[in-house]
Amino acid sequence: MFPYFQKISISTIIPLLVFLFIISFAILTPVLSTVIFGAILAYYVRFISEKIRPYAKYESLSISLGIIILTIPLLVLFYFTFGEFLTIAGSIVEGIPRSSPDNLTESGRIGTTLRNLTPLNGVSEEVLDIIQYGIIQFISFLYGQTISILSSIPALAAQIFILLFSTFYFARDGHKVIQFIKDMVPSGDREFYKKVVKSAEDVLKSIIAGNVIPAVILGILSGIIYYLLGYPYVILLAIVSGVAMFIPIIGPWIVYGLIGIVSILLGNTFQGVMVIFLGWIIQTSTDFYIRPKISVKYSEVHPLVFLLGFIYGAVTMGLPGLFIGPLILGITYGALKVYRDERVKDKNNV
Repeated sequence: MFPYFQKISISTIIPLLVFLFIISFAILTPVLSTVIFGAILAYYVRFISEKIRPYAKYESLSISLGIIILTIPLLVLFYFTFGEFLTIAGSIVEGIPRSSPDNLTESGRIGTTLRNLTPLNGVSEEVLDIIQYGIIQFISFLYGQTISILSSIPALAAQIFILLFSTFYFARDGHKVIQFIKDMVPSGDREFYKKVVKSAEDVLKSIIAGNVIPAVILGILSGIIYYLLGYPYVILLAIVSGVAMFIPIIGPWIVYGLIGIVSILLGNTFQGVMVIFLGWIIQTSTDFYIRPKISVKYSEVHPLVFLLGFIYGAVTMGLPGLFIGPLILGITYGALKVYRDERVKDKNNV
C-alpha cells in the first residue's frame, strides 16, 4: 500500500469511493444501457475477432473487422427492407389518379383514391370511410414519428458513437477490466466469482440464441404463411414480422393484426382470419416454447428467468434491454445458485 494511503483511515476511503461511484453513475445514467449493451456486443465481437486474428496483423484490426462482420447482416436487412418500402411507395404514388382539383384536401385525395381502387369496388361507404380515417391517422402517425426521428438524429448519432466505441474498447481491453475486478476481490471469494463469471458467459451465449434465432424462425414461418395465403411482398412482410419480435409485449402481433384486419375490411375474411390465427400460433410457439428452449440449452438458468428478462428488460431499457435484462437476471440467478450450492456443500461437510 502506498505511504499516502497508510495515513488515511479506511473509514474515510470507503465513503469517498462510494461518493465517487454515485456521482459517476449519475453522469453515465443517460448512456449506461448503451455502454452495457456495448460490453455485451463486445463478447460476440471478441469471439469473431479471435477467429480472424491469425489472418490480421493487429488486434485492433481484427476487432474492427469483427464489428463490421457483426453489423453486415443488419445493414443488408436494412438495405433490402428500405428498398422494398421505396418500391411500394412508388407503386402507391403511381396508382393515385391525376384528376386534380387544386382545392382538393388530402383527405379528399385519399377518399378518391380508395374509391378508384378495383379491390374496393362494391364496398359500402361506411367501410370506405373507416379505411379512409385509418389511413389518415396512420399517415399522421408516420409524419409525427418522422419528425421525432429527425429531431432525435443528433442524440441517436451520439448513442451509436458511444455504442461503437464501447464495443471496440470492451472487446480489446475487456480482459483488463476483468483482471482489475479480480485484483479487488478478496482471495477467499475468487472461486465464487469465477463461477459467477462462468454463469455470465453461459447466459451471453444463450441470449443471442434466445433473441436472433427465434426471430429468424418466426420470420421464416411467417413468410411461409404469407405465401400460402397469397399475400404480396412476402419477403418484406416476413422480415417485418421477424423484426417485430423485438418489440416489447406486442411483438409480431402488430403485423399479424394489421394485415388480418385490412384483409377482412377488403372482404377477404378467410385470409384475414387465417393470418391472425396462424400468426398467433407461430408467435405463441416461438415466444413461450422455442425461445426459452434454445436459451436454456446454453445455460442452466430457468426459462422463466429468461422470459421475464427478455420482456421486461425491453420494456424498461428498450432494444438494449433485450440483452441486458436476461443478462442481469441470469447472473443474479447464477450467483444465488452458486451461493446455495456452497452453503449446501458446507452443511454436508459438517
